[in-house]
Amino acid sequence: MKLTSTARLRIVTLLISILLTMGIGTFLVESTFRSEISTIDSAVNATVNEARKAPAQALSAALFNIDQKSLDLSLYLLSRDGSLTTVNNSTQEISEAITISEARAATKSTQSGKGGTHFRFRALKISGGDYLIVAASSESALKNLRANLRTVLFITLITSLLTFSLLSLYIGRLKRRDDVEALSRMQSFLGDASHELRTPLTVIKGYVELLSSGKMSAPAEQERALSRVTSEISRMESLIHDLLLLAEIGESAQRIQETLDLSEIARAHAQDFALLNPNRNVRIEIVGEIKVEAVHDYLSRFIQNALNNISRHTPENVPVTISLTQSGKVVTLTIEDGGPGLPEGAYREKVKSLNRFDPSRSRDTGGSGLGMSIMAAVVTKSGGEMRLRKSGLGGLAVVAELPTYRG
Repeated sequence: MKLTSTARLRIVTLLISILLTMGIGTFLVESTFRSEISTIDSAVNATVNEARKAPAQALSAALFNIDQKSLDLSLYLLSRDGSLTTVNNSTQEISEAITISEARAATKSTQSGKGGTHFRFRALKISGGDYLIVAASSESALKNLRANLRTVLFITLITSLLTFSLLSLYIGRLKRRDDVEALSRMQSFLGDASHELRTPLTVIKGYVELLSSGKMSAPAEQERALSRVTSEISRMESLIHDLLLLAEIGESAQRIQETLDLSEIARAHAQDFALLNPNRNVRIEIVGEIKVEAVHDYLSRFIQNALNNISRHTPENVPVTISLTQSGKVVTLTIEDGGPGLPEGAYREKVKSLNRFDPSRSRDTGGSGLGMSIMAAVVTKSGGEMRLRKSGLGGLAVVAELPTYRG
């Protein structure tokens, strides 16, 4: 089952919260446990060192050090035959089970006891081949370790629940905000679309009523009426096609993208435009073999719309430059003209549905008003960004920045 982006965000955030809490908590608990064990070992080693200073009276020196410093230590004498004699008992009972081999190893460093209880011990070989054993219980440190680990687990659980609750609250707010914005965009879009459709429908209805009522009986009038009806029907078809395309681009289940040679696509459209517009000075500045991941039909529609806008809204003799460059991981496609351009404020506006930046670019030229919207949607769908700026030729420059092919 494919997880939604919201579900993935929840899972990742919870995992990070759990790992951080557990990691930091476990580190602090282990540091505390090591510190307690180090304190126990220090007391044991200090007693052994005092006994080592007086080899002839090692047992008395160890007892004196324990008594003088009020250390909670146990003291044993391990004979050569393996028998263990208790000399001093600590307040925490130790289950003695120390062998000769273990005592021999404990002469080099502090060891952990393997008896019924947990303890730390150190040995000192004394005259006659016996061993003096100094031991201290580590049960208290282990109990603290278990208690602290339970506390860490409890804190992790509380932190996870709190993180989940706050994240759900945050996502809920974002979703409500997005829903409000989406509803507002939909209402605006539907309002604009209905307005665009209402105009040709009104014209068609008017002429049909006139024709059916016989008020336009002259052949010339009938021919003009049929011409207007045909023109408005064509404009409605164009508008509906653009609306469907815009809806398709906006669908979450997008068409499968493929690796495309954008240089080849852009050059083909540029050459066609130059051939069909012999009165224009068309400069083609396209670097070869620039590849992107996109849908071929969408990119072609972007270029077609940009060039169609130039044909419709600029004089037929103004210069046009079509350029394609690559810088690092960004591909820049620029289509600019030397026409009148847009009002200054339009360059700072975000392209929205049915945008008309200039009243001179009206429905009379045959556009649906969705050209810029489709272009912006195509670039966004391809993972890029579209900008409008003042052209160096004096008119409008449409700039599309797309990510390069990452293969």
